[in-house]
Amino acid sequence: MTMQKKRKVLRAPFIVTVAAAASLAGAVALPGCDPTVDDGCPDGWACNPPPSSCPEEMPAPGSRCDGDDPSCSYIDGCDNPIDYACVDGAWRVEREMSCNPPPPPACPEEMPERRSSCDADDLSCSYIDGCDNPIGYRCAEGAWRVESEVSCNPPPPACPESLPTTGSACELLGESCSYAGPPDCPEPTVVTCGADGTWSVTIAVSCNPPPPPPPPPPGDCLTAATGEECAGLGPTCQWLVPGCAEGTGTPALAAVGCFPSLPCGEVDAACPAGTRCQEVVVNPCVAASPGDVTCAACGLTKHVCVPPSAATTTD
Repeated sequence: MTMQKKRKVLRAPFIVTVAAAASLAGAVALPGCDPTVDDGCPDGWACNPPPSSCPEEMPAPGSRCDGDDPSCSYIDGCDNPIDYACVDGAWRVEREMSCNPPPPPACPEEMPERRSSCDADDLSCSYIDGCDNPIGYRCAEGAWRVESEVSCNPPPPACPESLPTTGSACELLGESCSYAGPPDCPEPTVVTCGADGTWSVTIAVSCNPPPPPPPPPPGDCLTAATGEECAGLGPTCQWLVPGCAEGTGTPALAAVGCFPSLPCGEVDAACPAGTRCQEVVVNPCVAASPGDVTCAACGLTKHVCVPPSAATTTD
């Protein structure tokens, strides 16, 4: 009889895992693994997770990349976020904010009207007004407002420093101005700015000395007995002294006397006060050198209005 041998029962197969081996082997660390770091790896192992595909530094647009469509975010030089994506082996900017701030609002070239509209709140602008004074404007609540201002009221018009010309323009409508004359003229001249905007003289004071009295009649010259009396009658009279007439054929003045100084033309022409024009010789030194100053000449021929008896002839 055949006897059957009792077969050994085979044990079930099993797989020894790294974790199990580690637990069995006293948690022996494998190269590249840190058993003390827990980042989701089984049983607390960190086994060199693949490195991030985003560069540490922000890449240049268009530069080469190897990641599989990674998306990376950075902060640009203006503190704005910027996103890059690796597309077809090159970095491409996906999202970017403008780094150039808009230019600041500019002031209007011309000084704005007060309370006119504006769209740059808190914008301050400075201008020069019509009085050459600085004036500041500020845009507040959509309208221009005066922030600083110097009073532009000009001083009231004043009288001109010197006497204005009659008919010249003026601004002091209805006002009068007084102007003093020379020291010997105590009363001022008054001018008034009329409604037509021109100056006119309202009180005219003549500071010119009165005209000299009219000259005495030429006949009065013949009555003066001395040179002083003749000179006192004015330029219409002249004191004449006979001159040297010898050998000239012209009569000398008959006698010293005061004669009219009016010029006469032709000999024997009628002169005032019954005198007649005569050509006589007079002493020129008497008139030219007063004060008894002598001169070298002794005879001068001239036409003089003399009485007929005052002319004599000489051989």
